[in-house]
Amino acid sequence: MITARIQIENGQILDTYEGHGMIYMSADNRMEAPIKKRDTTSYAEEAGEHVDPRTVQDAFDYKVKFLIEAPNKNLQNANAKIAAFNKQLYTQAKDSDIRTYKTITLYDDYKRVKIVGIPEPIAEPTELYRRQNGSAMDCVVVELTIHVSDPTLCDFNLSV
Repeated sequence: MITARIQIENGQILDTYEGHGMIYMSADNRMEAPIKKRDTTSYAEEAGEHVDPRTVQDAFDYKVKFLIEAPNKNLQNANAKIAAFNKQLYTQAKDSDIRTYKTITLYDDYKRVKIVGIPEPIAEPTELYRRQNGSAMDCVVVELTIHVSDPTLCDFNLSV
């Protein structure tokens, strides 16, 4: 099984399967952060343009696909695993609807990258297999999106 690990805020670094019940399937093929568009200036009386060769890394989204399998029973199903994972991603004050999302670090051991950013909650599976009578396990394919606002925190040459 391909390994990936997740750290939520300053918590423990956990294997995605052992810690959250999510089997790593695939992720973006990103080896470097994108760069911001270079500044250019052009004049009507000159052909072409003048380009400032300086630029910096830009924000980006990193997507990871996981398979979640669970017994198809009342309190043990894929929905419960997703809800438990999502609840770890934020804090919410009592009597408030405001959620403050935590920073997570994904260690993608297969792609050898460390991605640091703010996660989107897992809200919609890309695939769902469930038997109504509970005779087979739930199998759900989900996508975790991490918004990287500061690419300097990432490592695109992670040594495992």
